[in-house]
Amino acid sequence: MELTDTSLVVLLSVLALAVFALVVAGVPREGRRPVQLTLRAAQVLLLNVLVVALCGAALNDQYFFYSSWADLFGSRSPALDVHHGGSAHEVVAAAVRGPGLRGLTTPSTLPPLAQPGSRLQTYTVVAGRSHAEGQVYVYLPVGYDPRARRTYPVIVGLHGFPSGPKSFLRLSFLSDIDALTAAHRMAPSIVVVPRIDTPAGLDTECVNGAPGQPQTDTWLSRDIPAWTIHHFRVERTRTAWATIGYSYGAWCAASVSMRHPDVFGASIVLLGYFRPDFSRSYDPLSGRGLRDYDLVAMARTSPPPLAMWVLTSRDDQLSYPSTSRFLSVAHAPLDVAGTVLAHGGHRNGVFTPYVPAALTWLAQTLPGFHA
Repeated sequence: MELTDTSLVVLLSVLALAVFALVVAGVPREGRRPVQLTLRAAQVLLLNVLVVALCGAALNDQYFFYSSWADLFGSRSPALDVHHGGSAHEVVAAAVRGPGLRGLTTPSTLPPLAQPGSRLQTYTVVAGRSHAEGQVYVYLPVGYDPRARRTYPVIVGLHGFPSGPKSFLRLSFLSDIDALTAAHRMAPSIVVVPRIDTPAGLDTECVNGAPGQPQTDTWLSRDIPAWTIHHFRVERTRTAWATIGYSYGAWCAASVSMRHPDVFGASIVLLGYFRPDFSRSYDPLSGRGLRDYDLVAMARTSPPPLAMWVLTSRDDQLSYPSTSRFLSVAHAPLDVAGTVLAHGGHRNGVFTPYVPAALTWLAQTLPGFHA
């Protein structure tokens, strides 16, 4: 019986109900009291184990954290490195339409840091264009001095759903960036981690809805860059700005970067997908609006000059279907590299081992991140 079979949930349910019936009925009723107590204790323990296993199987059936028994017990999947489309040189040399970061200026005297002396800064940002309000974390490189004239590249980190920016901070991204920087394999960078389910808890899929609805694409492509440039010493060229995200955040990273290559030169997409996946409670797009966010169609008909690193798994029912189609149609000037796993579910433990490789690729691809 496979781990992902619905019959596993049914079997565990039947066993749990059977043991529960034995506990309620007080079976066995005869025999010495110490033996009865021992058997009842064993039944209660078994019932608890079955209930926990049932909850885990039901959650896995819905969210597909683990794809097989081997995946559950930590077997590492075979991996295939892929490359589709153009080259990093084409991405860097491309003339890109759009306002980009031009016209945005860093003031001679920056606003004071929210937490002086700390590398991790916390802000609540109220945006002008999108009218969004959300928490933004900023992780500064070692030795950052707002009074100095040195400028830094920017990585915009995007969290999954349902969660928030703190979930991104708890993973290995920041420590991996620090390790590569300390080893002189990557330029010191500023990491900006904004909330992307704005208002909090809403699965916006990082799109712009109708007037009066969340404008999350604008929040990420215009408001966050403008706010960052106003508050920190950062580079103002697209080859020094990149996005990175996982799951829902990976979709957002791919979407905002492909739709705004005038701002972002690269994107790292970890177990993401390439068409929006709205929940039943919120679906603001239809017709033309939905087509504007179909990244598979964009890669086929009008690919942007963007460098992208992709990780997916053939077993991942959320990520692999649209990612495989995206890879099959990607062509220049879009430059797509990455890894396809033979096995692995949709969870953090699948992508975290590949974050250093993805960041190394970024440091080798965009000039702004060269060590």
